[in-house]
Amino acid sequence: MKRVQSSRREFLHTAVAAGTAATLAAGSYARVLGANDRIGVGVIGCGVRGRYIVQNMIPPADANLQIVAVNDIWKHRMATYPDQVKQQTGDLPRTFADYRDLLDQADVDAVIIATPAHQHCGQLSDAAAAGKHAYVEKPIAPLMESLEELNGCYDAVQKSGIVVQHGTQGVSGPQGPALRDFLAAGPLGKLFRIESSVSLVRPYWTFYTDGPKSAGETDWTQFLYGKPDRPFDADMHAAWMGYYDFSSGPMCGWMSHFSNFVHAVTGSGCPKSATAWGGSYVPGRDPRRTAPDNVSVVLEYGEGFYTQFESHFGSNYDTESTRFMLEKGMVETRFGHDPGNPVYSSKGVSDEVPEQKLLEEDPPYPGAAHVRDWADAIRSGTQPVSNMDMGYRQGVAVAMADTSYRLQRKVVFDETTREIKPAQA
Repeated sequence: MKRVQSSRREFLHTAVAAGTAATLAAGSYARVLGANDRIGVGVIGCGVRGRYIVQNMIPPADANLQIVAVNDIWKHRMATYPDQVKQQTGDLPRTFADYRDLLDQADVDAVIIATPAHQHCGQLSDAAAAGKHAYVEKPIAPLMESLEELNGCYDAVQKSGIVVQHGTQGVSGPQGPALRDFLAAGPLGKLFRIESSVSLVRPYWTFYTDGPKSAGETDWTQFLYGKPDRPFDADMHAAWMGYYDFSSGPMCGWMSHFSNFVHAVTGSGCPKSATAWGGSYVPGRDPRRTAPDNVSVVLEYGEGFYTQFESHFGSNYDTESTRFMLEKGMVETRFGHDPGNPVYSSKGVSDEVPEQKLLEEDPPYPGAAHVRDWADAIRSGTQPVSNMDMGYRQGVAVAMADTSYRLQRKVVFDETTREIKPAQA
């Protein structure tokens, strides 16, 4: 069986074609940039992920991406981070305590949104209103109640015409188009199930301890971002990913990567139904953290297959694994954020096809390629691979999973009304 040769350009075109025409038709009031123009970038949220993007993804992606402004609600970080940016990129950015003031800056052409997940939709909508292109970290919609915001955000982005790249970087490597072509060609027959397992001995949010220790060191109201008021909580500020007010745990934190990768390589739309189960089961867990740590989510698709996502914090057995099951075998990859080199075989069905890598060379981590794709799209007026259409599907998948988890029943997505509803018995 020959290894699949594929065009990344063709993959990007097919993955986003549905949304490109509508977005371009809407028109953009963002500044038009030439092929070699500098892109002034503002960073909204300078926590672990925001700093990682600036240090490790932007420099190798595009030398003409210049960090001109940064925003964070933690005062200590704003006092110290600009010098770090200077050392890493050569840029000395201005600081802003309120992200909306950063969006007002004329030399900010685009923003990186790397704030807590419950802020993403609102901040992306504000970026669209300001005409700023955006790279927004996943998940775009972390909770059941996020769907209404997501619908409004999607409409705002489409109306503005800004270029949006969601932080689901796993689709920017060569394995994405190669796997899509392989599945479309059908040498192993029909796809019927995709399963993915990812976990750690301890939930990832337990590693987040850096942050302000008192209310005077931060802007607590900005952190809550419309959530019900409550006294300042240092642990909540640092480890927000473990608190159900702001995060559905691995359903939004990790499943968003998996679902986006599935949508990109299969060409599927939003899931049509979801069933989720889970809870807090990690031995020795911190009782303050209310997000579920063990979950199992089944998503059914109109294209005739279903997915099952599992996290089992407390053990890292079988972590970072994804299996595409087909009638004549399977394709195995790592997890959606960095899929590695897919391996196909007739495993599980016969011994006819031995294991073989899909790509001649193992691909690198796709972070820099993902940022480069975004910058190229800004300059060319095209759409990146994880555009707003792809982000919307990822957001719907997460919102459906959380809705099913909370209602403890199967739910369906109505594409006409853009609503999640209980399935009929």
